[in-house]
Amino acid sequence: MSAAAFLRATATNMPASDPPGDGAEEVFAAAFRLAVGLRFKPDVPLAAIAATVRSAAQRHTELLLPVREAEMLIREALGESVPTAEIATADTVKVHVLMFAALVEELALTDAELDELIAQAS
Repeated sequence: MSAAAFLRATATNMPASDPPGDGAEEVFAAAFRLAVGLRFKPDVPLAAIAATVRSAAQRHTELLLPVREAEMLIREALGESVPTAEIATADTVKVHVLMFAALVEELALTDAELDELIAQAS
């Protein structure tokens, strides 16, 4: 399964048939940054970021979204200098995928808009 297909399945709450292939982490990161840019302005208050992350964590309790790391990665995607180097790769990937899906849901993107966003990231 391609990274794009995996992201689409996750964002539309459909089961992914297979794990994504090589290079998926880069696509996930790019899609996450694009979704963050659509959802937040660079000067967004931290409380707004925290509310979005908290909501995503509550919807996906079984997946254990790392909240602090998610907030930091969103802030980094908005251009803020935050210490993200010590975030484990597995946590970074989890945040990128889960928060991408959460942001797409908040943005209420159409199927065509979702496909366009994923295509831009791929």
